[in-house]
Amino acid sequence: MENIKNMEETMLTYTSAWNETEREAIMAKIKACWAPEGTYTDKLTDTIIGQDAIIDLIISSYGQMGPRTFKVLSQPETHHRSGRFSWLAIRPEGYPVQGMDYFEFDEQNRITRIVGFF
Repeated sequence: MENIKNMEETMLTYTSAWNETEREAIMAKIKACWAPEGTYTDKLTDTIIGQDAIIDLIISSYGQMGPRTFKVLSQPETHHRSGRFSWLAIRPEGYPVQGMDYFEFDEQNRITRIVGFF
């Protein structure tokens, strides 16, 4: 049960990084939860690899979406070093964006893979 709690905390730390606006704050959260060779992909993003790449993606997303706040919509579900949850990106202008992320983890509960859907 403890490992499940750790994976859920990792997922929430990752999501909270998307609510930061300063590179140093984003980096601190990503370094705490992201494996060095972790990958990310979604329908708009080719697979990126590594902590610096995900930090750059988060920062560049402000240019695409503008200011926004990510909110977790569902309790994270986990099993066998994988997990998922639904989220909502709330923006001051424009419609909110709803999505779901699928996660995979290493033995230290760091994220090794995310596939995002929205």
